[in-house]
Amino acid sequence: MHATVIGYCDMVTGFQLVGINGVKVSNVDEARQTLLKTVENIDVAIVIISEDFSTQMRDTIDQIRLTQIAPLIIELPGQSGPSGTIDMSSIVRKAIGVKV
Repeated sequence: MHATVIGYCDMVTGFQLVGINGVKVSNVDEARQTLLKTVENIDVAIVIISEDFSTQMRDTIDQIRLTQIAPLIIELPGQSGPSGTIDMSSIVRKAIGVKV
């Protein structure tokens, strides 16, 4: 079992420096095809994908998550940064029911 990274050259190269293999893609169509091919490999336990692509292929990722136990798909901020802001008070309120 191993992990694979799907993203722009910089992201993939960074993970390769610590020993995690990856596939460099330049557009969402390449990312979608790579993801679909990757999830067919039973040796892949974790797929790390750039948010630059994952936000544009939400339907594909959701379908994989609903129909397959593995791999775990992790979305990381890409070149453009996080796709949204994090409201910590909202997270705390949901978790423990107390407004902070």
